[in-house]
Amino acid sequence: MMEQQQTYFLDLYRASIRTAADMARAALENAQRLQGQQAEVLKQAIDDNMRSARQLSEAHSLADVMAVQVKLAGAQAERAADFWSRAWRTASETQVAVLGQVENQVGELSERVRESVSFATRAGESAAASGADVLREAERKASQPAQRKTA
Repeated sequence: MMEQQQTYFLDLYRASIRTAADMARAALENAQRLQGQQAEVLKQAIDDNMRSARQLSEAHSLADVMAVQVKLAGAQAERAADFWSRAWRTASETQVAVLGQVENQVGELSERVRESVSFATRAGESAAASGADVLREAERKASQPAQRKTA
């Protein structure tokens, strides 16, 4: 019985380690994806900055300067909204992945606990039955000499 419980414990431990590693992997992959998105946004910002600097240097009037600045501000606002949209999407995907792993782990844990309880119940019933058999045998043996003396 003790060996079986150790096996269950080790199975639970291995499953927990696997789940923790899977959750860490999912979080790291999402962090990597987020960093890639940040690098892409920065590259776009550099490109937009160079393009707007060129356009501003070619401006011939105050109206041209204002038009370039308005266009640049709109592009920056759009880029910021896109970045935060991606960031929140990545964060939600991370949470979904982690919750999925937790759900799997809880399911495995529940199954292992059910198996352990079932095993312990069977072992207890078997031990109780064996104990009852031993007790009956002892009572039978104890009553036999008394019967011989009376005969």
